[in-house]
Amino acid sequence: MAPQADGVLARLPLQIGTTATWSAGRSAAALFPGIALVGAGLAIVVTLQTVKLALVVLVPGVLLVAFAVGHVIGAVRNRASDVMLLTSGLVVDGGRLHGSSMPWGQLTPPFAEVEETSVRRITLKIILLIVLSVVTERLVVTSAREPVKVWRLHVHHRGQRLVVGETDRPIERDSMQAAAASVCAVVSGQRYVAQAPTVAARIVTCNGCGGPAVPDDAPWVPCVYCGAQVPLPDDVRGQAAATKSQSPERSRTGEIMARLRDQPRAARANAWLLVLSFLMFGAWPLGWGLIAFRVLDDGFQLTDVLFLALPFAAVLAGFFLARARLADRGALQLLTLGFGALAPARDGEPSRCRRCQGPLPAAGLGGVTRCRYCAAENIVGIDLRPSVDQARAEQSGFDDALRARRKEKTLWTTLSLVATVALLCWAGGTAAYISTMVSLDLDESAAPVAPPPAATTATAVAKPPPRPTPAPSPSTHRPAPKKP
Repeated sequence: MAPQADGVLARLPLQIGTTATWSAGRSAAALFPGIALVGAGLAIVVTLQTVKLALVVLVPGVLLVAFAVGHVIGAVRNRASDVMLLTSGLVVDGGRLHGSSMPWGQLTPPFAEVEETSVRRITLKIILLIVLSVVTERLVVTSAREPVKVWRLHVHHRGQRLVVGETDRPIERDSMQAAAASVCAVVSGQRYVAQAPTVAARIVTCNGCGGPAVPDDAPWVPCVYCGAQVPLPDDVRGQAAATKSQSPERSRTGEIMARLRDQPRAARANAWLLVLSFLMFGAWPLGWGLIAFRVLDDGFQLTDVLFLALPFAAVLAGFFLARARLADRGALQLLTLGFGALAPARDGEPSRCRRCQGPLPAAGLGGVTRCRYCAAENIVGIDLRPSVDQARAEQSGFDDALRARRKEKTLWTTLSLVATVALLCWAGGTAAYISTMVSLDLDESAAPVAPPPAATTATAVAKPPPRPTPAPSPSTHRPAPKKP
């Protein structure tokens, strides 16, 4: 279900995609080596009939395959997702409940919650301990799985407790907690203006109705509630003028903020992960298939060992490139949590500054505006959770958040360069291997074939002379008697 953009109050990254990316990378690195070890173990049993050696090879192979399959399932279930808060309800975009629509009236208390629990999984640590147990013939580990701490987001819909997402990454845990608190706030109709921490600021109020005024670079401003003219003190007017004059200087920041708010949706992040997963998984059958083709002709050589490990470079490249695509989704989460404006105290009133609670100039839903009292920047939208009110009060501007974003982008850009080098190494190594195979085939086909020896002399083909008939011996020869 694709909701209309006009009805979206807020879009929160539910699962950024790091859980699925880590799962895909682990699975791609373990699946085909595990299959190879299983095949090698079976071959040892059939040919050498050495049970202990076969177990040392076969057991880790089976565990690696199980490890990989579990992470493939986890990557599909916990792929990137967003929760969209609409005026009529919530919609899950991506993840295990993709397209699920839940009207606010169908949610039951406690509406949404994040559960911290543990699940038992096969890990690389357990695999190494099991192999050690087989080699030493001593019990080093008692179970093939160990507990792993995870967080689950539950939504209570029509009395049922539905799992919306699960993660073992802290950054996605924060997204889930924010989403759960936002859902609860919208359903229960809470407003956190009174609870939010304040920063000292002089708020000008209307003499007629008492409503707060939005300052401007003018001696008088109209009251947004009753329309009466509100006089502005010189210091408030000067602050408003200074804030307005900074707006052109902040245009670059505004562009960056707009790009962050318009980040590709969860579906785009999942599509990129799918494409890069084809690279991570497809490198193994491609590389090993070429090696098998050559080994069947010429036998196994020492140089083949290096090419057997070459697909790891493609896995590393695919993982880094996929993870780098998620850097801005993490920054979007930070901005949504840390810079959301406070909701109006009553319907029809302007949104309030996250720092001083002063009324904000109109900016439109999702727009960025600066407070005319304290100069703090706000993202106008739904009033998000009270659990992040302290963080909102401590953020003095977008600069800190953008600095953190640049740091994150620099890290993953560097790792993307490493991934590109690894990808080029894999592609170059594969091309070199194919070139070697082709050159060997050409050398064999161009080698001259020695003709069979030909008979060139008449003597070689002539028949031997007939042996002469020996004459009878005179002593033994007697004439035949005459007839009478």
